[in-house]
Amino acid sequence: MRGLPMTISLLEVRLLGFLGGAIMIMAAIPNAHASPAPIVACSSLTEFTSPTIPKVVITSAVLTAATQSLPEHCLVDGKINERVGVGGQIYAIKFRVRMPTAWNERFYMGGGGGSNGTVEDPTNILPLGYVTIGTDSGHDNVTNNDPNVGGTNVFSIDPQARIDFAYNSYDQTVRVGKELVDIYYGKKPDFSYFVGCSEGGAEGMLMAQTFPTHFDGIVAGDPGILRPFTSANGAWGTQTFAKIATSFDSAGNPLINRTYTDQDLLLIRNAILAACDRMDGLEDGIVDNMPACTSQLVNTELAALTCTGAKSDSCLAANQITALQTVLGGMKDSQGTLLYSSAPWDPGIGGQSGSTFNQGWRSWVLGSFNSATNNAQKVTRSCASSALRYTAHPMIPFVTATDCVPFQLNFDFDTLLEKLNETSGIYTESAIDLGLINSTDLSTFKAHGGKMIIYHGGADGAFSVNATIDWYKDVIAGDKKAADYARLFVVPGMNHCSGGPSTDDFEMFPEIINWVENGIAPDKVIATASNPGYFGVESRSRPLCPYPKQTRYKGSGDINDADNFRCVAEIGKGREHREHDGDQGKHHRNHRGGDR
Repeated sequence: MRGLPMTISLLEVRLLGFLGGAIMIMAAIPNAHASPAPIVACSSLTEFTSPTIPKVVITSAVLTAATQSLPEHCLVDGKINERVGVGGQIYAIKFRVRMPTAWNERFYMGGGGGSNGTVEDPTNILPLGYVTIGTDSGHDNVTNNDPNVGGTNVFSIDPQARIDFAYNSYDQTVRVGKELVDIYYGKKPDFSYFVGCSEGGAEGMLMAQTFPTHFDGIVAGDPGILRPFTSANGAWGTQTFAKIATSFDSAGNPLINRTYTDQDLLLIRNAILAACDRMDGLEDGIVDNMPACTSQLVNTELAALTCTGAKSDSCLAANQITALQTVLGGMKDSQGTLLYSSAPWDPGIGGQSGSTFNQGWRSWVLGSFNSATNNAQKVTRSCASSALRYTAHPMIPFVTATDCVPFQLNFDFDTLLEKLNETSGIYTESAIDLGLINSTDLSTFKAHGGKMIIYHGGADGAFSVNATIDWYKDVIAGDKKAADYARLFVVPGMNHCSGGPSTDDFEMFPEIINWVENGIAPDKVIATASNPGYFGVESRSRPLCPYPKQTRYKGSGDINDADNFRCVAEIGKGREHREHDGDQGKHHRNHRGGDR
């Protein structure tokens, strides 16, 4: 265990996190008496030249006075490798560094969200004494925007912008940031941390796998580690739900968002609870024993809800049940080969708090019911990624509003693997090479002394938690002591990064600090429900348990109090999401590994 250079105190701070969700943090900061003072003027950093990264320009370096919310700090904006790209677009890797005058000798990078394009700027971490840094990953959503080429996805047709988004920008930003820190304070950071969810979670996984010496502690939430396949999975849902669509837009495209009402999803939630809630020993609206919640059990309850007459709010049409089974069963080719992970039967698919229905899962998979156009993220966002980025032959022109649904309806899953492995012309790196972040070799990260916390919502509509669980199982298979440096926390009921009928409000940052700096690994993390109304109570807290442990009620006391629960090493039956591992694994394994 590496000792602290000084004593620490704990300060609670709330941080509105990354696109896709809010994260609550509590961070350890050093006592101010040992803070190293800057040794150069902030303004002098405009003359900075990186010894390792070419074409770095500091556009601004200003000593910024303290405010009620932020301490005095040196605010540095810069860019790397500004250039003219495909179509005359001007690209650069933009970054922002904030270096507090009273520094705690620690370095913090915030992960991005969506497809990035905005400089991440985690200002709420700054008062804790951390140097903070973020990047736009090499493209700017304001200037790199062409409605005829997927809008802000226009960067996807530029080969260098693809590379920057995939991995290069994060590496170069970290290296430049640490060089600036060394110049400004005359010393390197003692500890470096990365925290992100969604796209930021994927970036965290990238750091552990590809740049394993950059950070000592990483928190990666709801990571999309199989990016090209998750994009294609949007088409899988569109084709499946289109078959049961009864409403259409003005162009005649099926409205996926109208295939299930909010009440329908509540029926599905209740069916899952009826089948599986008792499997963890307590009927409380949360399915903690996810492995035991098999399709066989849930299908029996869904069958009982099948309409015998006209469709009503109290029953489900037979084709609605079949379509949901198909989508959750995982993307497949015509031979039945699994191409992307199945999703669990998690009751967070639906939910109701008062008169408000949970929109978290459906916002990704279906879209809002009352919309006159398709607005699911897996329609609008996934289609542009597949059509422009994860292909060697970008579809141009491509107007998201009109081209997405037809593109997905004509998507060919039988040729998917071939296309994802293709290179062509200026596109010398395939979608597989650029898009997968699923190497299970963390040996260099381990040797560096790195620690990693991964968390994932059971009802994440963006990326299946099963993909993350399968990756972690493979890590453990390769290293039986992997829990000494990497732990996974599954959050039953949680949607993408937050929300849903779950205990979705938790703080992973102090846990990773305690692990890195004090050698205390998290055996549980206390979480609360941000919306306890889903359970009809005023408050609820539970421990989140490191996989494969699960939460269990001790048998007495308030079921809404975490103190009355414990983590147990119990796994239910029905590990059905691994049934096609042999097929899926051969396509997905061992990419994005090793130092670059």
